[in-house]
Amino acid sequence: MTQPSTPPPAAYDPPLPRRPSSPSALPSPPTSPVSAPATYHHSQQIRPLLQRSKPSLLDELLPTPTTSSFDRNDPLPHVIRRAGSVAVIAIFLLSITFMASTSSSSVGILKDGSVSGLREVFGLGSQADVGSWIGDLSSTNNENDQDASHGEGYSSDTDSETEPNDQVRPDVDFDHYKMLKTLPPGTIDVNSAGQRLIFIGDIHGSYDPLIRLMDDISYSPSTDRLIHVGDLIAKGSKNNEVLEWMRERRILGVRGNHDQAVIQWRTWMEWAGGSDGDWQAYVDSLSSDDEKAVKKELKKQGKEFPDGWKWKGEHWEIARNLPRNLYLYLLELPLILHLPSLHTIVVHAGLLPSNPLKSSSADIQPLVQFSNLTSDMDEEAIRNSEEVSIIFDVPQNTVPWNLLNMRGVYMKGKKKGKVTKSGKKGTPWSDVWKKEMKRCKGKGKWLVDGMGETEAEKIHEEDDKIELQDEDRKRQKPGSPTVGPEEEGDLGCSPVTVIYGHAAGRGLDIKPFSKGIDTGCVYGRQLTVLVLGDLKGLKGESVRVGDHQGILVSVQCGEGGI
Repeated sequence: MTQPSTPPPAAYDPPLPRRPSSPSALPSPPTSPVSAPATYHHSQQIRPLLQRSKPSLLDELLPTPTTSSFDRNDPLPHVIRRAGSVAVIAIFLLSITFMASTSSSSVGILKDGSVSGLREVFGLGSQADVGSWIGDLSSTNNENDQDASHGEGYSSDTDSETEPNDQVRPDVDFDHYKMLKTLPPGTIDVNSAGQRLIFIGDIHGSYDPLIRLMDDISYSPSTDRLIHVGDLIAKGSKNNEVLEWMRERRILGVRGNHDQAVIQWRTWMEWAGGSDGDWQAYVDSLSSDDEKAVKKELKKQGKEFPDGWKWKGEHWEIARNLPRNLYLYLLELPLILHLPSLHTIVVHAGLLPSNPLKSSSADIQPLVQFSNLTSDMDEEAIRNSEEVSIIFDVPQNTVPWNLLNMRGVYMKGKKKGKVTKSGKKGTPWSDVWKKEMKRCKGKGKWLVDGMGETEAEKIHEEDDKIELQDEDRKRQKPGSPTVGPEEEGDLGCSPVTVIYGHAAGRGLDIKPFSKGIDTGCVYGRQLTVLVLGDLKGLKGESVRVGDHQGILVSVQCGEGGI
């Protein structure tokens, strides 16, 4: 089996070349009014060092002309010449700064530590020394890059910026990614009596709370369509039971990062040991708990597993004991589920509304592009096309690792445009989504007659304001003025809602156009569903998804998801 073509990598802005780290690597300014030939070697025997005062910055930049160039008795020409040189340099620097700050594709070199304006002036990819110099200065002064102390190449188990690309991998597709599944409009009914659409948060093998919650909302496969947001397994104790319950009822959903890890291990096991049934005996024959010894033996056989996978870890154990029909159920799960009739996208971790490496008002951004679109298509077709464009035309959204792991994104600094799975670094992607979607004033905009904010959005909006104020106080230097975020102009696009999980640390994360419903059941907190359609008999926080009212219902879980 051959490996499919590699998905497009995350957008990457190549760094400008750094200046030499030591003064000795830089060309020295002249130290004598007399120019030396190229073969001249300075030494104490040939030319004794003169006792001179330390030259000023002006002397370094504009060395004193030779004695033959002006009359020592009349320094006026020398003064005029140096003053003129300073003026020329000043005019040049002011000119390129103005050109960079007014560039159409740049936010300016004086904002957010960006050098994109200067790079456009000198040409894309220019290695101009002045660009490198300014780039170094701006990056070292970036106070808002939360990971600056770790350096550009920092990576750890808690903050891998992208999927590792240096792994030793056989020519086999262990991932089996399915990018997108779309539910046609006629397959979802939230308007008829008795019909409901239900989204459930991360279950993580918490089978007993799942059954309790389904009983509480009187779930019926004949009238209800249930959709999960991924991470059905791992961390809890009843993984196979959860998968069997989902498979028997043909429940739709998306893959989570833990589901994906189990898929990868199981695929490797069947590849290494043969899918005819002998693979279990082969895996069991590698009985050593010493991962190094196992990898050494597998290398001899040409059956290595990729670096970063944990031998006999939790995902390995689940994959080893997973019935094949449940493995096949996991394989059918896509990374993204698109619901055009609700103008909603379901994904495990998150999505970005635009490419952070470009201006949010650039014509290439999907929300801008469809704001300016003139077409004979009807309004619904245009909205659906906009949603698909967000999925496929924002580079970060085409990287499977991002869809499975994203919690934040770096919006400035050296890592700008990179996704992080850390909940403490970068900007939460849901905050970026909220800011961009609120610009959309087309059909589906948030504030319309009879459809204001509901209970859940109001509560979480207040929580967000307090959280942002706390973060601003932590980041602001004492005595510095408070500067609010820049506001972008309104657009004619239509907003899109994302329903997701993965962020148990934030709990319910309810914003106007994103609904985070991972409430940490496996950690002893709650398991939550978001219900749309017929809400009779249900009690909980009211919530809104697009033009539809809904309700959040939760059950209490014990530690370990019991």
